[in-house]
Amino acid sequence: MAPTTLRPKTLLTALAALTLAAAACKHGGGGEARNADPSQVVAKVDDTVITVADVQERINKQSPFVRARYTSADKKKEFVDTLVRFEVMAAEAARRGYDKDPDVQRVMKQQMISKLMQKDFESKLKVEDVPEADVEKYYNEHPAEFHQKDEVRVSAIFLKDKAKADKVYAEARALPKGPASFGDQKGFRDLVAKYSEDEESKPRGGDLSFFAADTQTVPKPIVDAAFALKEVGDTAAPVKTDKGWAIVRLTQKRPGFNRPLPEVKRQIQQRLFRDLRSKAMDAFVDDLKKKSNITINDDNLAKVVVEGGAGRAPGTGIPGAELPPTAAPPPGTPAPRPVGMQPVGAPQAPTHP
Repeated sequence: MAPTTLRPKTLLTALAALTLAAAACKHGGGGEARNADPSQVVAKVDDTVITVADVQERINKQSPFVRARYTSADKKKEFVDTLVRFEVMAAEAARRGYDKDPDVQRVMKQQMISKLMQKDFESKLKVEDVPEADVEKYYNEHPAEFHQKDEVRVSAIFLKDKAKADKVYAEARALPKGPASFGDQKGFRDLVAKYSEDEESKPRGGDLSFFAADTQTVPKPIVDAAFALKEVGDTAAPVKTDKGWAIVRLTQKRPGFNRPLPEVKRQIQQRLFRDLRSKAMDAFVDDLKKKSNITINDDNLAKVVVEGGAGRAPGTGIPGAELPPTAAPPPGTPAPRPVGMQPVGAPQAPTHP
């Protein structure tokens, strides 16, 4: 019977599974093992040797819980057998030429890049390297992220006639109160659609969005009436504006905050560190490009056929890359606001295109 030939991707999967299995079979050595020569050979597979140091390194990288499974001699031998199985399969794969397979080469390059980044970036660049002056500068230049005044959100019905405004106000007061949810605000929106004479706010159900007490975009009588309301669902009596009369209903309240620099210093450092690391990486790669002989054939590149299919474009969905706000959501729905910064995650090695 002819020998079975493993496909490259199947072999990669098998080797990866064996690697994980080898990593999962760990133990902690006893006192006599700690005194052993780490270069002593535990097993040999053709020209490949597995030393005391090899076994210890693979075992001790695991959690204490996993290591505790391999304290006996039998379990140690079982673990070594896993390493042997890995080596014989790797040797067979090499004999069949899979070490030259593009998929294998790509994985190897990715691992090398990961090691390079760990040695040349993670170990050399630290969050603490961000200058104090840069942290303070960022804090001062982005006040909205760290300071926010109390805000309210209201919906309003605009009418030119006082008598009509009083009538609509009586209808609005008769509406049930409740939490700021879509359903609870429907009754007032219906009144807006029926009575409001302001064509700008009417399509939004009368929503004026969030504003602070010192806003310049909302008429002061409406601002004063809005901040005088205590409970969500409360409605103010008609107030005089330059457009006539307005009936204001409170839909949301949003307390402000004030975060001093010491409280957010670490978060700012992490954000600036991300930029610092990215610039360092770009500079490093640019330097490598200058030392390399690189040519790109645009004509041949244009011949590359990309199969159709919907999906998110690379680079989208990055944390922190938020889109600008569009039309105001219905009253009662949570609205975004600056909340400071989230910690930056660990760097990732670039993947092969």
